[in-house]
Amino acid sequence: PRPAAAAAAAVLGVRVFRRHFGACPSPPPPSQSHCRLGLWMPAYSALASGGAVRPPRATCLLLASFAAGSGLWLLVGSQKEEQPDVASPRTQRSARSAAQLAKWFRWQAVLASEAAAHTASPGKGSLALWGDSITESWRGTSYGTPAGRANGTPAVLAQTLARRWPSPAVLAISGDQTQHLLWRLGDGGELPPPLASDGALTAVVMIGTNNLGAGHLPGPTAEGVLAVAREYLRRSRGRLLLCALLPRGDGAELLPRLCPPRCDRRGAPFRSFMPAVEKVNQRLREEAGGGRLSVDFPGRVSYVDCGGPFRAGGGRREGGEEEAEEVVVRLMPDRLHPNPEGHRLLARCLETALLGKGWGVQPTGYSRLGLPLGGSAP
Repeated sequence: PRPAAAAAAAVLGVRVFRRHFGACPSPPPPSQSHCRLGLWMPAYSALASGGAVRPPRATCLLLASFAAGSGLWLLVGSQKEEQPDVASPRTQRSARSAAQLAKWFRWQAVLASEAAAHTASPGKGSLALWGDSITESWRGTSYGTPAGRANGTPAVLAQTLARRWPSPAVLAISGDQTQHLLWRLGDGGELPPPLASDGALTAVVMIGTNNLGAGHLPGPTAEGVLAVAREYLRRSRGRLLLCALLPRGDGAELLPRLCPPRCDRRGAPFRSFMPAVEKVNQRLREEAGGGRLSVDFPGRVSYVDCGGPFRAGGGRREGGEEEAEEVVVRLMPDRLHPNPEGHRLLARCLETALLGKGWGVQPTGYSRLGLPLGGSAP
């Protein structure tokens, strides 16, 4: 069948690419001149440049590009719409351009390579953060490229969560939706045996806001988040902190583009994302806080809502009167992504939730009483 052939071709291309081109040192030595390639799709240009790529690896690159490109083309032709709870890589239906799609596959291969290099530390807990652009901000990047809005955020991570969980794995891609993370955990290779078998691993997952931004309804979006949670818990021995969607205040700009088909009963655009965000969060809270998810995986899943500091209490009154803001713009300048100050509050919330479950370890350089080694509390 066409969808099966498409998926097989795409997965084959990604795996061949990852095997031969997924791990390149920086700067690359002469023996790895293939690492100097930028986007990997136009391999023919590298071949034409006069031997910059050794023939065997160049051939593999061409095959990988052809297989992945063919698979993606077939997927676009065979799928009407990506479903939040059905694993799927990014396609042309969820990427803004072919260049962005290529960046997605290239960056995802890097994340899978990092996940495969995970080494469990006896007696120490491990932390992995999966998600979209909000989570990728911990790296200071977007699709692996430095992002101005995230300047200073990696330093916040080093000063907060990384003190207690050294070298946390940040496995995130800007723009991702639930179905993309679901694919990444499976065929994408971001939950390989070294990571999945680590019983001291705690995963922090925040995903789903881009589903709402793409026009998915709250019900299917919540099911997509829960599908991600189940996939992680089923495939690993670790624990899961499932995060509520953060507030977002960009509805006035984005929601008119989603109508039709996402319109209110009068056929007009919705005016705020917040009702949808709250519906998703209510469903996640029910499932992870005593519902089926927590019953099926006892002691391994918890839920946290870190949105409090970001809510401004604004928006629209019942009579249609417009208030100033729905989010605290000082913490979310673009009304969607927390800035470094916002990420500091987010880190504090996550740490409190993890320690409340007893899932934490003593921060580096501190005694068991929580005092700095060689000194007293400040």
